[in-house]
Amino acid sequence: MSRAIALQAVEVAKRYLHVREDGENRGDDVEMFQKMAVPALTPGSPYCAAFIRAIMKIAATELNTTYAAAFPRSGYTPDWERYAKVNGLWIPRSALALDNSQARRGDLALFYSRTKCRIAHIGIITQSFENGVWTIEGNTGPEPSDVTEVNRDGDGVYRKMREWNELGQFGGILRVNF
Repeated sequence: MSRAIALQAVEVAKRYLHVREDGENRGDDVEMFQKMAVPALTPGSPYCAAFIRAIMKIAATELNTTYAAAFPRSGYTPDWERYAKVNGLWIPRSALALDNSQARRGDLALFYSRTKCRIAHIGIITQSFENGVWTIEGNTGPEPSDVTEVNRDGDGVYRKMREWNELGQFGGILRVNF
């Protein structure tokens, strides 16, 4: 199975590691991410899922192709979880802790928030390791690992080391097979 778009999306994400907000969830690149969500997000909105939508679209465009019309384009993270579960592409955190080889470069990490009681953050996996994954995430910050809650309202795009427990009790991975 070719995963060209997923792998290219990792390369696209790396290009945006310099992005820092200009104000609260603002700035040229941030607002470009927000506009690429469907429907477009208003400037100042949280943009982690819009960042993922943007890098997936840019990757597909660079490869002169498209991806499944049903794949999320939303800026609302629960839509991504719903898609993964409905389409049999969901790997729960509990399964990942038992078999880390299930996490692949280009898949998407979805983080469950205890305070929101839902999936509330998302990032793209760049590499897996025994106890977790490296990701690139939008709308996060450079804080050290925090096992109780993920920073989902930071100041830019960052590379993060995430242990499995940071996905949260009901977090997991959306497999990207294109």
